[in-house]
Amino acid sequence: MNFSSKILFTLLAIIPVLSNAQTPISAGNTFTIESSAYESSREIQVYTPDGYDSITKNYPVLYVLDGQRWYMQAVSYQKLFQEYGYTPDFIVVGINTNDSGRYGFFNNSKKLSKFLEKDVIAFVENNFNTSNERILFGWQFAGASALNILFSDSELFSGFLAASPIPINNVIIDSSQEDLKTKSLFLVTSHAENQVNSGVNDFVKQLEDTTTPLKWTRQIVESEPLSSFGHRTTPVHALYHGLRFYYDDYPLLEFDKIEDFHSLGGFQYVESYYNSRANKYGLSNIIPQEGMFFLLRLGLDENDYSVFKRFMTIFIEKNVLGGVNIGWGTRYAEFSLQNEDYSLAKSIYQILCDRFPDNARPFHGLGKVYLAQNDKVKAKNLFRAAIEIAQKNNDRKLTQYQQDLDSLK
Repeated sequence: MNFSSKILFTLLAIIPVLSNAQTPISAGNTFTIESSAYESSREIQVYTPDGYDSITKNYPVLYVLDGQRWYMQAVSYQKLFQEYGYTPDFIVVGINTNDSGRYGFFNNSKKLSKFLEKDVIAFVENNFNTSNERILFGWQFAGASALNILFSDSELFSGFLAASPIPINNVIIDSSQEDLKTKSLFLVTSHAENQVNSGVNDFVKQLEDTTTPLKWTRQIVESEPLSSFGHRTTPVHALYHGLRFYYDDYPLLEFDKIEDFHSLGGFQYVESYYNSRANKYGLSNIIPQEGMFFLLRLGLDENDYSVFKRFMTIFIEKNVLGGVNIGWGTRYAEFSLQNEDYSLAKSIYQILCDRFPDNARPFHGLGKVYLAQNDKVKAKNLFRAAIEIAQKNNDRKLTQYQQDLDSLK
């Protein structure tokens, strides 16, 4: 085979592999809309959440200015939040604004506000299932425009995410706006953005000196030593942490320490949180499986059996054990046994025996409960059952199971 033939043979061998790998990746659709505000055609991108076509409901919308830069980032976070339940599902709209004169485009907030309301929002709400909940994201000049819209046309949006906004010297804070009590602002800069921070510091002081009912916070990103790089990465922080801030009453409850649980109100706080969450977002007030797991783990990790038992007593009736793996399930039972709560330990182990009939651990554990109650006959029978299962599975704990049985002879 000559050199040319070898090359041809190699290419023919590669082509089928490449063709099999060619699967398109969908990140929404691009639309061209006619803008009455700018008397020109404008381009937007729209991404709908997974399940949008099969579920009939109305979705909040995140509007992303400079969509040509930040639309894909927003879609990525939407998918992350949807997977882990950090926020409700929402639609992402990227508004492409790659004009040659961006400053001039964003410096006229009234015109931009008209464009958003009459052209973009009107198109989206006429063509997609949307709620009246809208969030606006903007960076740099677009971030400054978002702040101007907040205090002039705040009824358009309920949430505002502003990254490195500049210039904001002309933003007028009107603390008398009644609708500000239902609005949210997340403001972020990088510590190295000297010019940006100068204006933002003055703006924040105004917010602190007024009695505005606006829900707001300001964060400074400390991780970027370079001014230019920090300036260009604040949108990443704003989108992730800003959406988490806006939806801070949506995620499943987790506590770092038992002290946090008690200081917030303990069991009454948990019940109130999930009831409020259900009412606001149209969800069931039954705590989801993972939410129950977080609360049970708190008692385990903090070695607080009273907290663990109260939650487990409630959750076992909600089939919490129907969704846990054998490792966590046996850990719950062992914790109950360690605290001499034989009744609860039995209940947990019995459910695990029914769910995992081919696993030796729950049978051996149930035998230990009976042994602790001095019922050696039932303990022996369960140890034997565990050994029989372990022998079939080449279980690494077989020797231990055999030793426990031999100790009863």
